[in-house]
Amino acid sequence: MNKISLYKDFLLEKRIAQISANVEIRFGFDIIKTSHAEDRSDFSKRGLSGDNQYYISNLEIKEFVLYFIKDIAASIASGEIVNQDNFIIRSVDRELSIPIIAEEVSKTYWKLIVKTVFRESNFNQLKISKDQLVFDK
Repeated sequence: MNKISLYKDFLLEKRIAQISANVEIRFGFDIIKTSHAEDRSDFSKRGLSGDNQYYISNLEIKEFVLYFIKDIAASIASGEIVNQDNFIIRSVDRELSIPIIAEEVSKTYWKLIVKTVFRESNFNQLKISKDQLVFDK
């Protein structure tokens, strides 16, 4: 191979690397609450013990899901989460756990259905099934 050919190959590889570095995978998400999640949002009516038993607002749920959105998107992209999978996002620091159903609308658009909400603490923990996918922060 001559020097010109090597230089052209080098430029082509460099251009491919530049394009690859700028490729983004984007997912659109809708966050939907079930009626069960709405009913469980008001912890003051449930008579549970613990420091934080305040109402869980739609805004708090949305911000909590967005807190985990990169983890969720990466798991969808890698195939760890597929259509109709159940998983949990959980944070003791934020005192919240949310079981979610992932519903694939298209390859790049998913609905995240909030099954219920739970005030997570070291003393009150959401029960998780064996081999359940859980994201903790």
